[in-house]
This record gives sequence, structure tokens and C-alpha cells, in this order.
Amino acid sequence: MRSEGRIEKRVAVKIPVHLVPEGNTFVAEPTTIINISRRGACVLAGRHWEPGEQLCLASSLRNFRREARVVYCHPRSNGQFCMGLEFDASIGDRNNALWSSSTLIS
Repeated sequence: MRSEGRIEKRVAVKIPVHLVPEGNTFVAEPTTIINISRRGACVLAGRHWEPGEQLCLASSLRNFRREARVVYCHPRSNGQFCMGLEFDASIGDRNNALWSSSTLIS
């Protein structure tokens, strides 16, 4: 039986990225990662995404690109959405990880 809650602690960050829907590389929504771990991230989105949707999370500033699945998408009072993403596979090299303390952007 799996316990409730996160398997791995997330690190609070503020990193600009683009959300690219699977199969539509011509549409990219600029947004911000607000926390991240090797297994997933929480981002702010300008539109509602359906749980289960596949997308790519990409940052040209950090040379970061991860395939992800939408786990949840909750509306916020300011018209944005708080979206939880699960990465398709764990990143193996912690030294090059986006969430490493030496690479965080404020």
C-alpha cells in the first residue's frame, strides 16, 4: 500500500520554461516552474490542462527538456492554474540536475 504524499522533497525555484503540448511543437506556453524534484514539478499555467495530457517542459536558459504528464491542474484566484507534472523518467545525474542548489535561478 502506497502512503499519501510526495516520495521526494521538491525544491522551491523560479525558472522560466515553455510548456509544449505533445504533437504540437508550434504552440509553446511560456510559464514558470515554482518547485521541482527529479520526479516532477509544479508550474504556473495560463490555461487549464487535463490530467493525463502529455507535454514537454523546456528551458533554453538551462538547456533543460523533460517529457511530462499532467497529474493535476487547479485554478488559482488570479486566473492562472497551478499544475503538477510527473516526469516520464527520473534524471540520473544529480550534479547536472536543474534543482541542484548551484543551478537555481531566483
